[in-house]
Amino acid sequence: MELETTCPPEAVLIRRAVKGDTAAFDELVDLHYRALFGLAYRMLGNSEDASDAVQETFVKAYRALPEFNTEKPLKPWLYRICANVAIDLGRSRSKAPDPLDDHQHALRDPAPAPEEQVLEQDRERAVHRAVANLPEKYRQIIVLRHFHHMDVEEIADLLNAPEGTVKSWLFRARAILRRELAVLNPAPLPTEELAR
Repeated sequence: MELETTCPPEAVLIRRAVKGDTAAFDELVDLHYRALFGLAYRMLGNSEDASDAVQETFVKAYRALPEFNTEKPLKPWLYRICANVAIDLGRSRSKAPDPLDDHQHALRDPAPAPEEQVLEQDRERAVHRAVANLPEKYRQIIVLRHFHHMDVEEIADLLNAPEGTVKSWLFRARAILRRELAVLNPAPLPTEELAR
């Protein structure tokens, strides 16, 4: 029996999972869990809801796996499922998003001075609150574009929306964020990233 020295390609894992190989599906879960959790967390605002959304995402994905086209990448398909689950979960729980104090996804300089670190944390909180307060469709676009670094074409495919609509929503979301961030903190914030 030939030993595999590297993780099998996703297509192989998918084919094995469709045939009932739960270990192969577990490997797919391991490959994508963190990215999906990050997406759900940013959309829902807390770890418990994000964990529930990711779990539901993998249940739905497992059931739909036999229809999945293995010629396409798995990640956008999983993102679409997760985004829809997060939207449904957010609506069903009907609660306002909590401020996002957990900065596990934020990028920081290696060792900033204590004053800079406090200022950066305040800025991050302001950005997270502003994103959390966006209308749902705009929040989703910002999360996908700026936290998950997806391009407009990928987002349009994921949301099943025309690219022009996605660009329009992204423009409006950025405009709202700029206004919110200017009100929340008149000090200069790193909003130039939103111009991209």
